[in-house]
Amino acid sequence: MKKVGILTLGCRVNQYESDALSELITERGFEVCPFDSECDLYIINTCTVTAESDSKSRKAIRRAFREREKSGARVAVIGCFPQGATEKCEELEKADFVSGNLNKREVVDRIEEIFNGEKLDLRKSLVGAEYENLSINSPKYVKAYVKIEDGCNNFCSYCYVPFVRGRVRSRAEDDILREVSVLKEKGYKEIILTGIETSSYGEDFNKAEPLVSLVERIQKEVHIERLRFGSLHPSFFTEERVERLALAGVMPHFHLSVQSGASNVLSLMKRNYDSDCLYKATELIRKAFPDANLSCDMICGFPEERESDFEESLAFIKNAKILHTHIFPYSKRELTAAAKMKQVHNAEIYRRSRVMQRVADEVHKEVFNDNVGKEYNVLVEFFKSGKAQGYTENFINLSFDNNNFKKGDIVKIKVAPDMDKNLQNILEK
Repeated sequence: MKKVGILTLGCRVNQYESDALSELITERGFEVCPFDSECDLYIINTCTVTAESDSKSRKAIRRAFREREKSGARVAVIGCFPQGATEKCEELEKADFVSGNLNKREVVDRIEEIFNGEKLDLRKSLVGAEYENLSINSPKYVKAYVKIEDGCNNFCSYCYVPFVRGRVRSRAEDDILREVSVLKEKGYKEIILTGIETSSYGEDFNKAEPLVSLVERIQKEVHIERLRFGSLHPSFFTEERVERLALAGVMPHFHLSVQSGASNVLSLMKRNYDSDCLYKATELIRKAFPDANLSCDMICGFPEERESDFEESLAFIKNAKILHTHIFPYSKRELTAAAKMKQVHNAEIYRRSRVMQRVADEVHKEVFNDNVGKEYNVLVEFFKSGKAQGYTENFINLSFDNNNFKKGDIVKIKVAPDMDKNLQNILEK
């Protein structure tokens, strides 16, 4: 039996697509193995969102080439890196199979040709692209991601994603419902709806409030005990939407793609909202979800970001009581408008990133302490050093005594000061 190794770089959407391809490969009679084991085919599902992502993608491809030199294995490169390549690239020219983001499943459909030594470059233009329907039947973990859309229409000034993922393409509701139903039947209690720009779901449909309507239909026809979203655009949150999501039983945690707390920088980023909108979104969420926690993405050192702008971002993390802040040092990407702006020096970008991380850690500890003594339902996901680990409904990551729990159990836990898994991770670093 031929063996296939898959390495996934980048976002949750990439991971979802790799998992879907893994199932298809297994259905064709091949064995999916760890990427660092000896395989007959290595598939690298790449990322290109930052310059560092490009570097990681190229290193992974070269690593697979070294295995090819030893054993004659084939190498397939798919996803964002080849989709965005505008110049000749040695890593892509030497690969046995290349595809972008519109036809990833062809690495499975053409797998026999790849093994027979055919060299295939199947990259396609994103213009007029349609949604490529991949689905998962057996996720690897106790919770499952379900991809509901691809692409983004926003064209923020710093972002390379629309150039390699294309415009918004939404998945049909019936297809989503079928996958969610299968997952529930297999015992999965938590599902996360995700996409490249999740809150843009249905922009290409002629339907009012498509994302909220999708959630309501899922909960009416299937009903998922724990339903969450991937990252959502802050402007998505209106009073009506938030109230409907609360009635539908969505979990009280939301991840906001904030990027900056300063209106000046948000304007330069072309984010189409200001700091007032950010604070309003957090107020609406907490009004409808009293126990809600929030997480967010932040970019440090965006071109022309002043120290006062940076301080506004720190203030947002503090004032909005952000549980988890994902910090990204700004990365210059050609083709984007931000690449032509006055750049912040790299040393300053990383200084601000370190300062923001310290503030984020302090706020995380404060939010955790606010929850000490409260009881939550926790989905048991992992076991380590005799402890069970999992997340509360409002996304606090706990480590607690394992009382013969099993993965997938939902258990009632009272939060204690020594249960903060995230703080433990920080201290271990």
